[in-house]
Amino acid sequence: MNIRNGTKRISATGLLSRASILALGVAVSAPALAQDAEDAAPEQAQRGGVLMQEIVVTANKRQENLQDVGIAATAFSGEALARLGVTNTEALTKVTPALNVNYANPSVSQLSVRGVSQNDFADHLEPPVAVYQDEGYIGTQGGVSFPLFDMQRVEVLRGPQGTLFGRNATGGLIHYVSEAPTDYLTGYAEASYGRFDTWNVQGAISGPITEGVRARVAFTRNKSDGPFFNVVTNQKDVGDTNNWAIRGRLSIDVGPDTTLDLLGSYTNTDQHGPVWPFRVGVPGADGLGVAMDPSDNVYGCTGCNLLGYVDEDGSPWTAASDEPGYFKRDMYHGQAKLTHEFGAVTFTSISDYLEVNKQTFYDTDQSPQQFFHYGADQYYDQFSQELRLNGESDKLKWVGGLYYLNMSGYYEQPLDFDFGLFGGNPLCVGVDCTFEDDATGWTHFEPRYTIDVESWAVFAQGEIELSPVLSLTLGARYTHDKKTNHFEWTGSTDTDPFVADIVYDDAATFENVAAKAQLDWRPADGTLLYASYTRGHKGGNWAAPAPAPFDTNDFPHDQEVLTSYEVGAKQELFGGDGSINVSAYYYDYSDYQAFSLQGIAQAIFNKDAEVYGGEIEFRAAPFNGLEVAANLAWVESKVKDVALPDGSIVDREMPNAAPIQLTGLARYSWDLLGGEMSLQASAKYMDGHYLTVLNEPINYQKSYATVDLRAGWLSPDGSYEISLYADNVTGTYYRIWSLDVSPLSLGMNYPGPRSTYGARVRFNF
Repeated sequence: MNIRNGTKRISATGLLSRASILALGVAVSAPALAQDAEDAAPEQAQRGGVLMQEIVVTANKRQENLQDVGIAATAFSGEALARLGVTNTEALTKVTPALNVNYANPSVSQLSVRGVSQNDFADHLEPPVAVYQDEGYIGTQGGVSFPLFDMQRVEVLRGPQGTLFGRNATGGLIHYVSEAPTDYLTGYAEASYGRFDTWNVQGAISGPITEGVRARVAFTRNKSDGPFFNVVTNQKDVGDTNNWAIRGRLSIDVGPDTTLDLLGSYTNTDQHGPVWPFRVGVPGADGLGVAMDPSDNVYGCTGCNLLGYVDEDGSPWTAASDEPGYFKRDMYHGQAKLTHEFGAVTFTSISDYLEVNKQTFYDTDQSPQQFFHYGADQYYDQFSQELRLNGESDKLKWVGGLYYLNMSGYYEQPLDFDFGLFGGNPLCVGVDCTFEDDATGWTHFEPRYTIDVESWAVFAQGEIELSPVLSLTLGARYTHDKKTNHFEWTGSTDTDPFVADIVYDDAATFENVAAKAQLDWRPADGTLLYASYTRGHKGGNWAAPAPAPFDTNDFPHDQEVLTSYEVGAKQELFGGDGSINVSAYYYDYSDYQAFSLQGIAQAIFNKDAEVYGGEIEFRAAPFNGLEVAANLAWVESKVKDVALPDGSIVDREMPNAAPIQLTGLARYSWDLLGGEMSLQASAKYMDGHYLTVLNEPINYQKSYATVDLRAGWLSPDGSYEISLYADNVTGTYYRIWSLDVSPLSLGMNYPGPRSTYGARVRFNF
């Protein structure tokens, strides 16, 4: 349901101020905390090395073994992540089926699960693959990328998660759970160094402060010159990594049945770039961009862009940019979690605050000419409050609660064009641009907009035991969103400071119901068969186009609804030293929020779509020392009745939906010098796929494969580990993000990680 009415400004009120978050991070710099009912450390019995650890997850808001949950899910403990070399979300995709991360820079981090994604780069949008950190929702694309350190576990849930996690999780969910404090002194220190002068230091200390009070503090520092070199500014750190973060956790036994957990963290990023490798695009016959061959003469010179620039070097890792650019971001996260046991019922209250302040600016045309510069600034804060009850009896496991969310964001997107280089604006031929199209010199666009969201939801879910081997799960969640948008757009030239002004105000109310019905059948120990119906939804919003021309009637887009039908099986093998999980699904997608860039006009439009496919996930430790894993994901997709620039109506494939995705890992360990020596190889194969919904030829990524290698030695007492790594050893070049700006001769794209190698040492105490 969509109700539009007058505007109203709503500002988020943070329960935890920025000062209190930083104070908490300092206050818990002494050791400490015990596990609470919802955040308990997983059981990690060494049945078959790091891959076959028993992982306890909270996908249903209660502790359950991963193999007992009727959800297509993958999870890894913190120990497994460290020993497998999974140090960031991008690396997580190499061991998780149907998960992809298009990480162009910390500001453009697009997640895709089973082909469901949102590849608009605007900060105010909420991704359909929801990201949670310690049960706190992250409601902005500008905040879903952050350093991974001192993790207890990571859970990846595939398919709609609308009833319990709720918020916009139409495609799936990633839940990062940080390590909890302990009631004994423990910790670690780690350092690594690698190619491109890449280094990382991190560590944690945990233990008791006093009777009933425990704490943990962890930190990380990352620095890298990055894989690019700018021949114009003679810089080797364009596209670098430069961040640090600190997190503090405190757990207090308020009473025999009550625990208060406090969390505070701060993340700082200050780096150059990003870099877009030079690529020339040419509009095709249907208006969709194609890549120009370097030997072609389209713009009056061989291999040149619209301005006559030729990339003599030809290397995607060499930039020739007049503007090195920057990315600066501060993130503050604070949380208070209260848990109280009422006999067979547990009450949980989670108050969560997040603030993201970000500024970025870069050279979009990636040439020495001062032609096209783009920036994106964000000042965002959110507060959420969840109240829930969990209970269990002989025949029923249930959870219910209330959820409130308030998000407030102010955004700017400054752009500079030098249309004087063209003798006029090439975008305004035959179009009323609402500003002077014969302007010479710099033309400046600057949209400034504010979007406020106030949301509340009520939810309940229960699992009923119908027989000793059969159970039924029913759940529902009602969500009510009220959103307001205030948009101001200014265009100016070097001779006229304000040639056009647009003011746009709108408000909308979105309400919908998520639902779940599932049958679980356990015919034998170690066997689970399930069939589910799940309905998820993602609220409507507004596009935020930066340059003109645009039509304000195209600003709003409606909510999307994804209905999933899924069957699956989970089977233990080899007496618990192996498992195979299989799932198959069909998605009926109503009003999918598709993003397109036609010319340089940004738009989000609603189209129906369908997706179907399946996954096979296999892990085993067939004999002592050997561990293997293999994943297969198959996806078929169709977005219906998409309008192309030439006016034709066609069906398109979903973006970032590779038909076949394969990942595999083999790890062998043996005794050496009293300790454990290990060798590991992993590989990932991606079928050819499009990176945007219009399926422009220039945005097609052909199939590719990458291979990573690792070797490590763990001391006899497990107190330290030394390891070597080499990622993408074959030097495979592939793109993970792309835009078609062929009317300006630009084919913006960003490559996947370059070949890297290095060493790491870790001390545990």
